[in-house]
Order: sequence, then structure tokens, then C-alpha cells
Amino acid sequence: MDLSLAMLELAVNSLDAGATLVAIRLKAGRTSRLEVRDNGSGMDKATLAKALDPGFSGKGGNGLGLYRLAQAAGQSGGSLKIRSKEGKGTKVTLTVKGAKAGDIAASLAAIADDGSDFDLKARIGGKRLRLRTARVRRELGGMSICDPRAIVAIKKYVNENLR
Repeated sequence: MDLSLAMLELAVNSLDAGATLVAIRLKAGRTSRLEVRDNGSGMDKATLAKALDPGFSGKGGNGLGLYRLAQAAGQSGGSLKIRSKEGKGTKVTLTVKGAKAGDIAASLAAIADDGSDFDLKARIGGKRLRLRTARVRRELGGMSICDPRAIVAIKKYVNENLR
């Protein structure tokens, strides 16, 4: 499993749910853990009960994203757990064995969004990274986080700190 793609899937779900803050915690190793927590609209109990069903989508998609992540996690001896409260947000925790970190920088660039902030803490091997898009925006003088120059800066920072 590619953790950067799992992160992308979960972050896009958060944005689709109207999140303005998405906290991502990633620890890659023999057993990897990815946690994505947001302040989006959350899910009611009925939606939460169906969230991992193949073909179920609360947003009009194909309904396979969470299902595939859960299947891949289970096949590796891991798990995917969702906690959500309507109006409060959602927390998804993915645990997998034998996963690769993937291209974290590219996934972050793909989810750059001026309407939402991301707070990433990652530990991959012996390297640690903390990236807050609100801080990046301030340091770039208020430049749009979607601006190609900001995306290049984010990619460079992530790659320099995780390699």
C-alpha cells in the first residue's frame, strides 16, 4: 500500500465534507499508522454504519475509496477505523503492515486548498516533518497555497526533510 495515496484519499474526503482544518499524522515503518482528523460535517450514525460498504458514497462518488483502503489494510493484518460525529468532524485511523510512504510531497501538492488548512506531522524512518499550511501561507507573504510557487516550496520542504 502507498500511504501517500491513502492520505490523499482521506484528505479529499475531508475537503468534500467541508473541513477547514485537516490534521494528518503519519508514522511509516514496519507497521504504519495514518490518522486523518477533520472539522468537516461529520457523519450521522446511519452513514457511518455504511461508510465502508462497497459502492456506498455519501458524496456521489463511486463509493470505493474507503472500501478499498479497508480491504488493503485488512489484507496486511491492519485495520481502518472511523469515528465521526455529525456536525463535529471525522477521524479515520489506518494501520497497515509493509506499506511504503510514497510521494508525500506530491499528495500534499494535490490537496493544496486555499479554503482549508493542513497540519501534517510525519515520521518516516528516522526523519520527522511538521508542515502547517497556515504557516506556509504566512511565510510566503499571504501567497495562495495553490500558487505554483507555493506548491514548489511545499514539495521542496517535504522532500528535503523526509529524504
